[in-house]
Amino acid sequence: MIKGTKLKAAATAIVSAIVAAAPQLANACATCGLSEGDHASNAYKTSVLFMLMSPYVSFAAIGGVTYFVYRRSQRQERKSPTK
Repeated sequence: MIKGTKLKAAATAIVSAIVAAAPQLANACATCGLSEGDHASNAYKTSVLFMLMSPYVSFAAIGGVTYFVYRRSQRQERKSPTK
C-alpha cells in the first residue's frame, strides 16, 4: 500500500515537473502560439480590454443615472409651490 502511494506521488511529481518546464505542452497562454497579426490574437486582446473596462463603465452608468435623478428631483422641488 505504501509502495503504491509513493509511486503515485513520484509519478505526479514527474508529470508536474514536465508540464511546468514546458509551457508549450501546458498551453499556459492563450496567445503564445499565435502570430502577432493573427485575427484570434487581436480578438483576445480586445476582449481583455472590454473586460477591464466593464467595471468602470458600469460605475459611470450608475453614477450618471443617480446624478440625473438627483438633479431632476432638485428641479421639481424648485418648481413646486411651498406651503
